[in-house]
Amino acid sequence: MQFAKIAAIALLSGVGLAAPSESLSALSKRARESVHLAFCQTYYALDYYADDTKDNVFPGNNNECVSNGGFHEGSSSSCTFGSGVTFSWFLSSNAASASQGTQVGTGNNGFHSFNCFRDDNHALYTDGNGHACQSKYVCFDLVLGMLGDGKEGGFKSSFV
Repeated sequence: MQFAKIAAIALLSGVGLAAPSESLSALSKRARESVHLAFCQTYYALDYYADDTKDNVFPGNNNECVSNGGFHEGSSSSCTFGSGVTFSWFLSSNAASASQGTQVGTGNNGFHSFNCFRDDNHALYTDGNGHACQSKYVCFDLVLGMLGDGKEGGFKSSFV
């Protein structure tokens, strides 16, 4: 009965609860949200993926935001997606020269906080104009990023 009351309050307040039988291990197997900051030859784009393992396709118009002027290393910036969600981020001034996997910033989409890392420039997709969009930075949500051993899937968590 007590759990039902708490669940009802959580539902009304917009707070989610994991089922009591769902273990930390089960939670860590859920898909990890990500936002890729990508260079697409003639423009910069932020691409949101509800499941980062599917980052090899165009995420759809509502899940992409074109960033005017780049990613502004050394300062904060934001971009609003077609869905209406705004992603705000900060990248350190040495983010562009950081080695792959190094934490270079933080982000927030109004729902979750993210840690941002220098990515390996892998191709996410090719847009309708033939531009290859390459992931320069990747930001992982902290909801799953803090589970398990505290590491970000091989990425170094040493941002200062």
